[in-house]
Amino acid sequence: ILFWLMGTFLLVVGLWSKTEKGNLMDFNSMAVDPATVLLVVGALMFWIGFFGWVGALRENVKFLMVFGVSLVILFLAEAAVGIIAFIMKEKVKEVVQEHMYDSIKAYRDDSDLRDAVNVAQRTFKCCGVKSFTDWQENAYFKCCNEGIESCGVPYSCCNITLQVNLFCGVNIMDYKQDEFCKSNQTFVPSSNLKEDYGGGKHIYEDGCLDTMEGWFNKNLYYVGGAALGVAI
Repeated sequence: ILFWLMGTFLLVVGLWSKTEKGNLMDFNSMAVDPATVLLVVGALMFWIGFFGWVGALRENVKFLMVFGVSLVILFLAEAAVGIIAFIMKEKVKEVVQEHMYDSIKAYRDDSDLRDAVNVAQRTFKCCGVKSFTDWQENAYFKCCNEGIESCGVPYSCCNITLQVNLFCGVNIMDYKQDEFCKSNQTFVPSSNLKEDYGGGKHIYEDGCLDTMEGWFNKNLYYVGGAALGVAI
């Protein structure tokens, strides 16, 4: 019943979030939309948990069979994903990198996605995908933009001691408009950080892709154990 209750909770939260954003039937953005992920995972857990709960309560053999088969399929699917991810590590990394860039571009378009990105950058003390300059891919932070966030990064990129200020990442890069806005240059090199902003004193300069990969490799046994525990 706990499994079913957890699924119900995730399903309700996912439905509420999708309804609030007005895109209840849009499932194309699952990779960059936390609400869609919650909705899909919650629906799956609700479905499986329902058959298990009702089957045990009513001693219904058919429901229990559906519950058991569903768990076996879920376990095999999780194992298959893990094996494929291990064998095709570089391909998985490319896919993750692509979705991370999509998240940067859509940062201001989805509040749930924005919160998820901020949590990730604060937790892993990183900024951008490969470096903080990746935020030049976002229209709001691009140096050629005339907005208040121009030539900056989100506050979650700032050193933890400065994150109390939501504008700590604003206007931290120095650039020449003729060089960076009228050529094929799409980002500001790290050497163009303003004076006293470099060296990790003001913002995290390392990208999240390699940082997260390093954390994952370091805690591989713990991650694998947790995944196995969830599957069981």
